[in-house]
Amino acid sequence: MSIPRAKLTARQAFLMLALVLAVALIALLAYVLLLSGPNALVRFGGQVRAGVEPVLTIDGPGTGEQPRFDRPMGAALGPDGTIYVADTGNDRICVFDRDGVFVREFGGHGIAKPLAGVKATWKPGTFNYPVGLDVDPAGNLYVADFRNDQIQVYDSQGVFLRRFPDPALVVGKGASGQEGTGIAVTDVAVRDGRVYATDTYQILVFSITGELLEQFGRPGTRPGNLERPNGVDVGENGTVYVADSNNNRIQALSPTGEPLWATGARVSELNKESKNPFALPRGVTVLNDDSLVVVDAFAFALIQVGPDGKIGSTWGERGVEPGQFNFPNSIDDLDDILVVSDKENDRVQVLRLTGRGSL
Repeated sequence: MSIPRAKLTARQAFLMLALVLAVALIALLAYVLLLSGPNALVRFGGQVRAGVEPVLTIDGPGTGEQPRFDRPMGAALGPDGTIYVADTGNDRICVFDRDGVFVREFGGHGIAKPLAGVKATWKPGTFNYPVGLDVDPAGNLYVADFRNDQIQVYDSQGVFLRRFPDPALVVGKGASGQEGTGIAVTDVAVRDGRVYATDTYQILVFSITGELLEQFGRPGTRPGNLERPNGVDVGENGTVYVADSNNNRIQALSPTGEPLWATGARVSELNKESKNPFALPRGVTVLNDDSLVVVDAFAFALIQVGPDGKIGSTWGERGVEPGQFNFPNSIDDLDDILVVSDKENDRVQVLRLTGRGSL
């Protein structure tokens, strides 16, 4: 009777070994599929560096003909935490859920204003160097389509809704679009049914349907003047905050463009070693407490600014690890979460900031 029991035990051992090997093989296959699937280019967490706590680091959708980003210049968060990326070098928008799972992409190269003798190729859903992004409370996405001199609007599913202004027409008193038509739009912000857009030297305000409502700013260094602004956001009281990039400052303007305050000053060869808090401010976002966080591309940092212009904390350092930056360009926030387009690292980072100072 003991011999059959011995044979049965050996068989059970063999079956158990086979089961373990099968489970290991399935786990290995699942791991390989995960690495090759839509989440292949998403990393979670990381070491806190210079006050920056990485939540997600996204290098691209991880699928399709272009699985990686190419110098993304815009990023935004929807009201539900959806992550939108202006993948500038690939002329597309990529969409991820709040956990970094790739949802969809849309876009492709389309030229609305070709050079003489060249055929226009723009059609709804294509871009020519998309940069700034913003999302309205309904989940509609507004895209600064820079080289097409227009703003494009899409619903939450990526369906084209409209574009404005007409890139072939003069806008208001004039703008910096190619041949003086349209607007060479660098960033957009949506607030209370208004769309704020920066171009080379001014801010234009539209209704969400594209009617021009306000237009203010001119080239120069005086209060209210702008030199290649690249970031704009609007506070609850209607104050317009703009990253006046080539003047190396942040300006606060009234809803009609009157200067309220400016922090920073233009950096020249004579004063480049000055204590100016900014090297090249690009993106700006207004937090729930009415303070600002500014992306400084040349300082590789995020800088806190109070609603009165007072400088607070600084976070960040140059590098390639999660939580570090290499010429970051834009920023958006939702509650305590920030999303930053880390341009020269070819990625977008979702993060939290630690050690925020009082203002």
